Amino acid sequence: MKKDSAAFFRELKEDAVTYAALKLELLKLGAYERTGKVISVLSYGLILLILALFLILFALIALAFFLGDRLHSPALGFALVSILYLLIIGGFILYRQKFRTMVLNTVISALNAHENNHNETTSEDNPAGDPVGTQGPFAGTVPDRGTETK
Repeated sequence: MKKDSAAFFRELKEDAVTYAALKLELLKLGAYERTGKVISVLSYGLILLILALFLILFALIALAFFLGDRLHSPALGFALVSILYLLIIGGFILYRQKFRTMVLNTVISALNAHENNHNETTSEDNPAGDPVGTQGPFAGTVPDRGTETK
C-alpha cells in the first residue's frame, strides 16, 4: 500500500510539473501570437500610411503645377500649395491629442476585433465554455510518459 501511494504521488508530481511546463508554453505562445498580431497591424498600417503620403505628395505636386499653370506662375502655384501644407500641419498640431486618441482607438479596436473573432471561433468550437482539453477525443487523458507501474 505504501509503495502504491508513493508511486501515486510521484506520478502526481510529474503530472503537476508537466502541467506547469505546458501552461508556461501556452503563455509563451499567447505572447508570441499577440506580439505577432501587433507587429502585423502596425506594419500594415505603416505601409498604408506611406502609400497615402506618396499619394498626397503627388496630388499636391500636381495641384501646384495646375495652380501655377492657371496663375501663369509656377512659383505662385507651389507657394499656395506650401501654404496648404502649413495649414494641414497646423491642423495636426492643433488637434494632435484628438488625432492620437483616434489612432489609438483605431488600433485597439482592430486588435479587439481580431480577439473577438478568435473568441467567437473558440466558443463555437467549445459551446459549453469548458476549459480547453475537456472536450474532443483526448478529453481527460494524461499523456503517457512511460511511468506507469504494472
